[in-house]
Amino acid sequence: MTPGFGDKTFVVQGFGNVGLHSMRYLHRFGAKCIAVGESDGSMWNPDGIDPKELEDFKLQHGAKPYEGSILEADCDILIPAASEKPLTKSNTPRVKAKIIAEGANGPTTPETDKIFLERNIVVIPDLYLNAGGVTVSYFEWLKNLNHVSYGHLIFKYERVSNYNLLMSVQESLEGKFGKHGGTVPIVSTAEIQDRISGASEKDIVHSGLAYTMERSTRQIMCTVMKIAAYVNAIEKVFKVYNEAGMTFT
Repeated sequence: MTPGFGDKTFVVQGFGNVGLHSMRYLHRFGAKCIAVGESDGSMWNPDGIDPKELEDFKLQHGAKPYEGSILEADCDILIPAASEKPLTKSNTPRVKAKIIAEGANGPTTPETDKIFLERNIVVIPDLYLNAGGVTVSYFEWLKNLNHVSYGHLIFKYERVSNYNLLMSVQESLEGKFGKHGGTVPIVSTAEIQDRISGASEKDIVHSGLAYTMERSTRQIMCTVMKIAAYVNAIEKVFKVYNEAGMTFT
């Protein structure tokens, strides 16, 4: 597979919170959803399914009923986001996806993991991939402990700092090239202006989540990701207990 989402297709099993938002983000980055499965049926559209339309029309817009198993559909990315163990030893050999992104808890088994490994199919483990909800819940817990919104204490400081940065650039340009034709105004783009106004609580949470996921990714790369994810998690639990002075017997 080539890097990037622009030319990739994906299939989602389960259209709950995990499935819907996975579909939204992949769609936003240019990937095309060709099938969505729910407990009462599946939808298939090789031209792509729009997540907003699908959400609004409750699986009744822009696609046709698909009689086969969407788990075996020809796609780049398969996202099992419904229930445990939909991928079994019997259907795994027929899976055509190049990447299995475990949105649900335990959608594969140790046997299926071995088959995917032998077939060079990448399995992104649930322990890592669907940890976003738990991570954001942790952020919420911290916020409630402090009784202060994220960014509440630094909004004005950041705004003034950003304006001072632009003024510094303007003064540097005027010092270098002079002001014979007048001042050299630095006009911020709409994107920069949004950032100058200060990060919203949503921006801060998104940034914190992205940092957490990227850091975790680096910790489990370059080997079998599921094994690495479990080893990484166990080591972190041990570290916390050890530093707290608790012993294992």
